[in-house]
Amino acid sequence: MKVYHASTIPVESPDTKHSRDKLDFGKGFYHTEIREQAIKYAERFTVRNKEAYINEY
Repeated sequence: MKVYHASTIPVESPDTKHSRDKLDFGKGFYHTEIREQAIKYAERFTVRNKEAYINEY
């Protein structure tokens, strides 16, 4: 199974240690099995003139 993670930086491997505490569902590493969903989330970064990466695991 492949999972996807949208980020402003390339992430080589999931890491919950650097996660923020006050996220919607608590501390963790958020990912999806749906590539299109990750792309939509990454587009939120580009709207703010930030780089966007789709990390695939």
